[in-house]
Amino acid sequence: MSAAATGRSLLDDLARFANGPGGPLAVFVWAFAEAVALPVIPDVLLGLLLLAAPRRFVVLFGSLCLGSLAGSLLLYALTVAGPDTVRQGLLALPGINRPMVTAAAATVASGSPTCLLLFGPGTPLKVFTFAWASGAISPVGFLPAVILNRVSRIAPLALAQAGLGLVAPDFLRRHVRVVLGLYGAAFLATYALYLA
Repeated sequence: MSAAATGRSLLDDLARFANGPGGPLAVFVWAFAEAVALPVIPDVLLGLLLLAAPRRFVVLFGSLCLGSLAGSLLLYALTVAGPDTVRQGLLALPGINRPMVTAAAATVASGSPTCLLLFGPGTPLKVFTFAWASGAISPVGFLPAVILNRVSRIAPLALAQAGLGLVAPDFLRRHVRVVLGLYGAAFLATYALYLA
């Protein structure tokens, strides 16, 4: 099989998955799990699907937002029911530590949305969810913040990935191994920096 055929096959498979019910469902489930405990962001899957099926941006990103909302609501309820258990669970995750949890609590208590709106690696949404719930702040005010977090942190890169999928589909298919290698390397480097 030629490299071009391999590229068509891999990206076409991803596009079929993204265009069917499985793609949005997988993004929803990953975002839900990440909002509760999974230490790997849903951007990893979202970006791959958008490179292959860029016209599905609204559906896929919407699924991510809904999954993040549902997972955040579950974590909020779990925190209200057992804050010490949730705190210990969060602190057991890679990249989350006591100073981060304390800083998130201070940010939420001050009413400052600044940490929520930063793009790129930062305090995970689950840490802010814990801070909101343990601070006895109504989930009504916290739900828009979850969406703002996803829009400010995930949407810019997702739009760029969808744009690349729109303007360079032939290039992506011809060089799929290089593209996927660089894609994986970029996420691994980001996580290495984050966890360092």
